[in-house]
Amino acid sequence: MKLTSIAGALVLGWGLSSVAGSAAAAVLTFDGLAELVVYGNTGPLPANMSYSGNNLTYEEAGFLLTLNAPNAASGLAHIGDGTFEPQTYNWHDGMENGVDTFVTVTRVGGGRFNLAGFDYYSDGSALSADGRQIGVLEGEGSWNTVQTGISELRLSSGAFNQLDNIDVSAVPEPGTYAMLGAGLGLLAFMNRRKKV
Repeated sequence: MKLTSIAGALVLGWGLSSVAGSAAAAVLTFDGLAELVVYGNTGPLPANMSYSGNNLTYEEAGFLLTLNAPNAASGLAHIGDGTFEPQTYNWHDGMENGVDTFVTVTRVGGGRFNLAGFDYYSDGSALSADGRQIGVLEGEGSWNTVQTGISELRLSSGAFNQLDNIDVSAVPEPGTYAMLGAGLGLLAFMNRRKKV
């Protein structure tokens, strides 16, 4: 095999794997979170959590959930005391986290994503996508109205809140398609050159 054929195959393979990898779906299950453990505020954080000011960020499968607590009594947000159910992302509003807390879901490093749905338990939470309100969560249920190409999902807080099984997929960046197109073009050029 000639060097140009090898190079073209590598570019094409990388382009296809990038498109497939970045469009892969993930379900955020919070399986690493335990029952009756309050994360944040005191004690060390797990490796997939960090503070940015008083906001607590949790990372899973290339996505970030950030509990924004501008009025936290201790100055730091925390999760794990909203419903005490194991392996869920849960929090209180109006107590230690203060009032007017909200959670955002974004991609690590930014970018757009698709939302297929999630499970929730809330006593009243406004849901918005990129600043546009799309619903209100009340009681226990599943949200299954698909949102495509969004950069931020935001949930305002009721007194108690819980999220689980967030079904998301990253939207590939335009550069990924450009690289794939370049690889395909290179292969077509090499095949045409062989025939001449």
